Formats: sequence, structure tokens, C-alpha cells
Amino acid sequence: MGGGYSGSKVDADGSDNWRARAGYQYGLEVLLGGRFFVKPGIYMQIRNLDYTTTGLGQDGISNGITTETRYTSKALRIPLMGGIRLIDTENDPDFNLYATAGPTALIGLNAEVGDNSLNFTTRSTQWYIGFGAGAEYRFIFLDAGYDVGMTNMFNGDGINTNPRINNSYITAGLRFVLNK
Repeated sequence: MGGGYSGSKVDADGSDNWRARAGYQYGLEVLLGGRFFVKPGIYMQIRNLDYTTTGLGQDGISNGITTETRYTSKALRIPLMGGIRLIDTENDPDFNLYATAGPTALIGLNAEVGDNSLNFTTRSTQWYIGFGAGAEYRFIFLDAGYDVGMTNMFNGDGINTNPRINNSYITAGLRFVLNK
């Protein structure tokens, strides 16, 4: 079980309207295997973004009034990572390093938009391909990784932009050995 920082990076979507803010995640994962392993997990991920619009006058020219809307989504982040420990596991060392890669599904639970009338529908599931690295010392671990968005965030083009959002994360936690 672990938790930590979750960040977002907005891929170019034809506008500069979206800006990422820090978020967080917490959840559980299972590491199955020795030197080569599979690491499925389930995390609650809170993602924060800002959307900025510039007002236009009747003549179509910017009137200098900008409106910023905060967007917060809650989703289940379900990674299925494969990995390799980089230090020989035969001697059962206390410390080890590892590298991981694999797909992740982000299943939307709800989204909140600040005090504005933006209207959009978030995709129910967004897909990612990710990679990462980690360190473990006995039962303590530290993971860091990056997930590249393979699908756009919204259904349709209701707000004139439809970005792909990449995720970065740093997670620390405790890993319990169930059977040796």
C-alpha cells in the first residue's frame, strides 16, 4: 500500500487553455515474482487542471477579461506493470532497484468544475502506456514513473479543446511479504 504525488502534463491540443496542477494518489498493489515480476495495482487518483478562457467583445477582439476554471477529477488508476529487479535476487538482498513498464487504465469516477458553466463529458476510461523505476529496502518502497496518454480526455469537442493528459507520479509505501 502506498500514496504520493500525482502530476499531469497537458499534451498540445491546439490551444494553451489547459494548465496542470499537482494532485495525489493512494492505493494498493501486489508484486508477484522474483527477478522478473508483474505488479498490478489499484489507486484512487485525484487530478487537478485549470482551464483559462479570454473574453471577446462584440467586435470579436479580446476584451482583456480572463476566466479561470478549476477542474478536479477522481478516478481509479489501474496499472498492470511488468518489471525486472536489477540486483541479483537469489541472495535475497535487503535493498534492490527495479524498472517497470506496461499499460494503465484510468477509469473516471467523477469530475468537478469550479464556478463556471463549462459543459463537457470526460471519457469513462482513458488508456496509458507507462514506464518507471523504483527502489525497495526491506518492506519500504519508492516508485516514480511516467504514463503517456493514448486517448484524449474528453468525449467530443464540446469545449473546443480535447487534450491528452500524461501522468507522472512518485509513490512511497509499505510492501508486505505474504509468502516466501
